[in-house]
Amino acid sequence: MTTAFLLICSLNGVMDREGIYFRNASTCIDFSQMLSNQSYMKDNEKITYQCMCKLVPNINSKKVRVY
Repeated sequence: MTTAFLLICSLNGVMDREGIYFRNASTCIDFSQMLSNQSYMKDNEKITYQCMCKLVPNINSKKVRVY
């Protein structure tokens, strides 16, 4: 078991995938900042992409890929 940081992103509040695991918080936060607040217009509605990092204390790195 190992500690990892989960990057989760949503498009207008809807999760877009399962997330990506990182070994350190700095990398996770860097990706979160690069991806967050991207937006586009659809049917006169602004669609915004938001990401955040979450600490996952125990993860089996043999079953989940950790970058």
